[in-house]
Amino acid sequence: MTQQQADAGPAHVCTDIHAHIAPLAFLQEVKRSASSFGIEVEETPNGHAITFPGLPTLRPAGGGLCETEDRARWMDSNGIGRQILAVWLDIQGYTLPKDTEATWVRLLNEHISQISNDSGGRYGGLAAVPLRDGDLAAKELEYAVTTLGMSGTMLPSDPVDIDISDSNLEPLWAAAESLNVPVLLHGASHSKWANVGPPYLAFSLGRTLDTTILAAKLILGGLLDRYPKLKLMLCHGGGFLPYQIGRIHQAYLRGMEKLVDLKLEGPESYLPMMYYDTVTLNPRSLHLLLDLAGSEHVMLGSDYVWEPMGGGIKDAVEAAGLTPQQVDDIYSNSASKLFQR
Repeated sequence: MTQQQADAGPAHVCTDIHAHIAPLAFLQEVKRSASSFGIEVEETPNGHAITFPGLPTLRPAGGGLCETEDRARWMDSNGIGRQILAVWLDIQGYTLPKDTEATWVRLLNEHISQISNDSGGRYGGLAAVPLRDGDLAAKELEYAVTTLGMSGTMLPSDPVDIDISDSNLEPLWAAAESLNVPVLLHGASHSKWANVGPPYLAFSLGRTLDTTILAAKLILGGLLDRYPKLKLMLCHGGGFLPYQIGRIHQAYLRGMEKLVDLKLEGPESYLPMMYYDTVTLNPRSLHLLLDLAGSEHVMLGSDYVWEPMGGGIKDAVEAAGLTPQQVDDIYSNSASKLFQR
């Protein structure tokens, strides 16, 4: 690399489509009104720690998770021109009662959209939606997109006592397709993993298993037949789905796991209809994903502030031996098409 190239900075100015935030102003506001939400908020040296009813106290939210100064410096050093912000799922409030949950997510969305709108385009925002009522979820998404200017929504894949594939949420899928905004599926913080595997595998396997199972249920239930223009995205590279789609596909064809008659040949045919991020943390896994979905459906993700478990955001992409077109798609082209706000 010449000195002139080095001075010019990173070769690509990228969009990071998978990042989390717990806005400090939001945490301060809910601390003042904690009793009205039925929660507890403690301000610790490491940030605000929230206790939702019936759940252990959350790890404190502080530092780069809550403010944008360190985030902006990290983005600059990694050649990230734009970042799509989604709430830190620990605080999305999906265990709250229905009416309280709706008020909670509205407040969250107002704070995230404020950060986005004040950034001059540096940040986009993904809305949280209430999950206990599909009509309320659809209305909140419409408000977040049309009034707050948000870019789409992120859903926890398998949260505690809620099934995201339930027909109750049908209005949400219809709204997302009508609004032409993406829906990102991300493993839940408080999920059913405790009934499946050991706590020490919750981060690596738990949150990817959640998304794998939910995506399979949605495909087999005919979601993408009912809403063929739905922009459905699976975080963490789609979990195990790309690797195990052959088993799901064959089980459907043999009638073993057939819920409805799909319009396409079988489950594998739906993988190129969905979108994925690069948080596989492995170039070989990324190659498999690209073979199944194509680079126009794969986008750069960091999982900020947990930047790929200590690795570099671009490590897997740079090590995968991709074509210039594939790299351009992953770093910016695909995101600009998917996130139009």
